[in-house]
Amino acid sequence: MAFRVKWFVIVLFLFSTLPLGAGAESASNVVRVGWHESPFNITDQFGRKTGYSYEYQRKIAAYTGWKYEYVEGSWPELFQMLKDGEIDLLGDVSYLEERAGSMLFTSLPMGSEAYYLFVAPDNIEISADDYSTLNGRKVGVTRESIQKTLFEDWARAHDVHVDLVEITVSETDALKMLRQGKLDAFIT
Repeated sequence: MAFRVKWFVIVLFLFSTLPLGAGAESASNVVRVGWHESPFNITDQFGRKTGYSYEYQRKIAAYTGWKYEYVEGSWPELFQMLKDGEIDLLGDVSYLEERAGSMLFTSLPMGSEAYYLFVAPDNIEISADDYSTLNGRKVGVTRESIQKTLFEDWARAHDVHVDLVEITVSETDALKMLRQGKLDAFIT
């Protein structure tokens, strides 16, 4: 009888130290991913996600076994959530030395991109041939983006002085602001 009790205690101990099962294991594989509409993250009219960043992340999930939980917001909101540890992964984050101290980057870049300064089609006062036509203009740029830093460097190098407006809205909303005349130009 003592042998049976001892065996029962050992079995009970072993079961109490094992993980709770598949549910607990899969919860550790859930990765919270920031989702913002951009040329790299697109939601179609049926609510399906697509785009370069989305496909890249799906490929990573195929290798890692991660399950994604998407968190929607503007890029600045999601970037702050990434810094605060509220999300785990965010595409379209350019490498900067000061960011590398607090977040992980892949050893190889996801891709490369070019940045453009857009003006409304009917705006004939700003000319690509004369940078000084930007002087005094309201130029929108996404808050905390690499585009802001790059544009500031470019503006200094070309003696251009603008009213740089850091925005926190989506790219679509920023382009609406451009069409409505709330911005003279927008960098994306």
